[in-house]
Amino acid sequence: MGQVYHLDRIAVVYSSRDSPQPGRAAERHLTQMLFASGAGLTSPTAGIPSARSSGGEWARSTPRRYDTDSSQIVAEHQQAWSRYWAGADIVLLGDEKAAKALRFAIYHLGSAANPHDDRVSIGARALTGEAYKGHVLWDTEAFILPFFVLTQPSAARALLQYRYHTLPAARAKAGSLGYRGALYAWESTDTGEEATPSFSLTLDGKLIPILSGNQEHHISANVAYAVWHYWQITGDDGFFRESGAEIMLDTARFWASRGSLEEDGYYHIRCVIGPDEYHESVDDNAYTNGMAQWNLEYGAQTGQLMAERWPERWKELTRQIAITSDELAQWRSLAKAMYLGMDPATGLIEQFRGFYELAEFDLSRLEPLTTPPDVLLGRSRVKGAKIIKQADVLMLLFQQWERFPRVVHEANFNYYHPRTAHGSSLSPAIHAAFAARLGQLALAERYLSQAASIDLQDTMGNAAGGVHIGAMGGLWQAIVWGFGGLQLQPDGLAFDPQLPASWQQLKFRLQWRGCQLAVILSADPNYLTVQLAGEDAMNVGLTNGTTIRLLPGQQAKARQVAGCWSDWEVRLA
Repeated sequence: MGQVYHLDRIAVVYSSRDSPQPGRAAERHLTQMLFASGAGLTSPTAGIPSARSSGGEWARSTPRRYDTDSSQIVAEHQQAWSRYWAGADIVLLGDEKAAKALRFAIYHLGSAANPHDDRVSIGARALTGEAYKGHVLWDTEAFILPFFVLTQPSAARALLQYRYHTLPAARAKAGSLGYRGALYAWESTDTGEEATPSFSLTLDGKLIPILSGNQEHHISANVAYAVWHYWQITGDDGFFRESGAEIMLDTARFWASRGSLEEDGYYHIRCVIGPDEYHESVDDNAYTNGMAQWNLEYGAQTGQLMAERWPERWKELTRQIAITSDELAQWRSLAKAMYLGMDPATGLIEQFRGFYELAEFDLSRLEPLTTPPDVLLGRSRVKGAKIIKQADVLMLLFQQWERFPRVVHEANFNYYHPRTAHGSSLSPAIHAAFAARLGQLALAERYLSQAASIDLQDTMGNAAGGVHIGAMGGLWQAIVWGFGGLQLQPDGLAFDPQLPASWQQLKFRLQWRGCQLAVILSADPNYLTVQLAGEDAMNVGLTNGTTIRLLPGQQAKARQVAGCWSDWEVRLA
């Protein structure tokens, strides 16, 4: 009693991917660590517990106790985390709850990625629980990857290389369903083969079919979208040339075979599930069609770029996957003919064919909504109603913001957000980002609070299965893309900040092609300050103002008055 004891435990993990004898490799590594730490061992193999096989079971002798000094290991651990926080941390003054949730999210995001292993990705619950059995879904590319691309590009590259390594399985899945190209598994594991279960058990003991593995195909466009934007932001030509381009081409080829050009002159994609999983087997889902259109356009552009910039690699690809210039032209033609269901008079996009004919339902009747509507009302009733699980049309507009005018953003947000039940943890953060971009800040703060509560307050009642890592990536996007107003430009970054008056300051850091950009925003008065570190200059702009060429070591400041930004004031930092 009254004494303090300190226990250091050093663990070493190897798998069969690392060594044909992972147990022995782990023991050797552990021995080297103990020997290097000054544990008093006389040789690198002295004192290691032996292992022997007895009837197929492995038994270990009792290990000896050593007074090891782990201070060096702990110091390296602290230094690694310090470097990570220096590039990834966000400072938010004025909303303590959101600030706490952000740091919680950034911690888990950093814990889940491994820049040194491109054979693994991030499961839907990261490393914290067994929900989804560790399977990798679209969450990784659509919600998580933007964080890594802009703060830790090496981790983003590894995550995308995982998709390259699983490309053969994606091709096999497409072929098994009668399509060409690559269709990524909705739930993927180490091989990339489809791991989505066929059935699930309801609370009342009924078996219901799970159709997402066969019908939720937008994931192939999500992977392609992530590949292109990683390359745009990082300028990693090596990755794009050797891995990314092949993904872009084979996913575009899939979409060219997935739909059909029909008598009305439009290209239709039928019998799919979009992000709104309450409605299955629908035709012309807006998100699926819109992302497929993007994939077809940029797949064709990829082929043209490869032929112009890397002709030798292009020749290799044309032999390897038998692609031709005629096929690229076909993709452009199909993209132009894609059915999107937009009303030219109002800018409203129908979520899928027949959505407008569904029954209206006032979701406020279910408030506070602590149980999913499909459980409260039944699957069949929800399927027949305008009740949306998560951002669908809005997700399309959010990811392709610059392709649609503001009137389309406003019309669709005002129509769809009251009809969305947020039955997925991925939804509130996207709504927060969308509302912030439109300047509807009170609504944006409400959605941000909802996103911040998912794990820390277990508002969905399933945190025991692990943290919702996709929602955490979405929370980061809500801050940086939404309130911070980040927008990608072909040659740099631009901003259109929208901060609530109660926020005193928002600070974050971004990386752009090797440049380190510190961004500081204040709400009252509205100031934007950017400071550049690194060796290269970069373009920084305001979406409704001027763009400047910022040099390393320079700081630029602009002020917003009556909705208009002043010219940049540039000085040395």
